[in-house]
Amino acid sequence: MINHMIIRRYKPSDCTQVEHIQFETYFLGKSVGPFVTDKKRIHEDISYYIEKEPESCFVAEDKGKIVGYLLGCLDDNSHKESNFRFVIKTLSNLVFIPFMDKKDRRFWWARIKIISDALLGRSEDSRFKTPNNSGHIHINLLPQARGKGVGTKLLKEFFKYARSKRVKTIHADSFETRLNPNKNFWMKNGFKEYCN
Repeated sequence: MINHMIIRRYKPSDCTQVEHIQFETYFLGKSVGPFVTDKKRIHEDISYYIEKEPESCFVAEDKGKIVGYLLGCLDDNSHKESNFRFVIKTLSNLVFIPFMDKKDRRFWWARIKIISDALLGRSEDSRFKTPNNSGHIHINLLPQARGKGVGTKLLKEFFKYARSKRVKTIHADSFETRLNPNKNFWMKNGFKEYCN
């Protein structure tokens, strides 16, 4: 139950809790723990947000514990450069795969295959386009915070901040699956499907 919810800006002291939530929600809202032992490599996915643009990040706190976050950037061009570095870093894991734990090896082989397929145009992901001159968000909530309006509160706080910085368009990448049927969340909060 969410009783004492506070939506506030991210602080560097929140890093450990944010990384924990990311790990516990990484796999379509579920923990990536059954597939990975090396948390550090997983946390690299969110490093751009909390290192380069922490002022655009918000957390949902209940009784002193962070139960969700919204990590944002105001200029997706900066984030795209970060994505390029992320792709290179992921592919560089090929060197380390032989020395990884068995679970980690399987996970990283699958991830490298997904990225390779996207780069070679053999994936639906490579066909996704993003709006020009837009901001970008990444949001995750622990299971106990879902369905209680926490995500909407985080979005409202970020939208207010983005408007103050004259950002007119925000996009989010979302996967709708049987495990993660979240399309209604985005639509009720003003998002539209973007096709280019």
